[in-house]
Amino acid sequence: MAASWFECKVKYTKIADNGQEKKVSELYLVDAVSYTEAESRIATELAAMIKGEYHIAGMKRSSLSEWVSSGDENDDKWFKAKVAIVDADQLTGKEKRSNQYFLVAGSTLERALENLQKSLSTYIVPCEIISLSDTNFVDVFPYEVTAQEKEGNE
Repeated sequence: MAASWFECKVKYTKIADNGQEKKVSELYLVDAVSYTEAESRIATELAAMIKGEYHIAGMKRSSLSEWVSSGDENDDKWFKAKVAIVDADQLTGKEKRSNQYFLVAGSTLERALENLQKSLSTYIVPCEIISLSDTNFVDVFPYEVTAQEKEGNE
């Protein structure tokens, strides 16, 4: 079963640099195969980041299908791209387009566009970037294979 992205809305009391408490609602993105796994993963990630209590106020499956990371720690913002994949129907020869949504890392919109174009350059079929916009994601938690899991698969 392929993994999916889940948008997790989390509410908690944040302590500002000046010591004042403020109630916040933040959006996180988690890569998981089910709602149960997504809830478990976000709880694990938040336990390391948030001191005190928090509440997962909502969770929904995201329309994102691809994740584009740049490997550059300065690319700390997340952008959502709508990309049309153009393919020809085998039987009729007619062109058909399907839209996919990408999550793209970048420090600016221009940098995210560069990262997306670089990623799409590896595609064999023609692609067209329809839109690229900023998101409200505070952080993104992709599934990462651990060294122990790699050894188990060899």
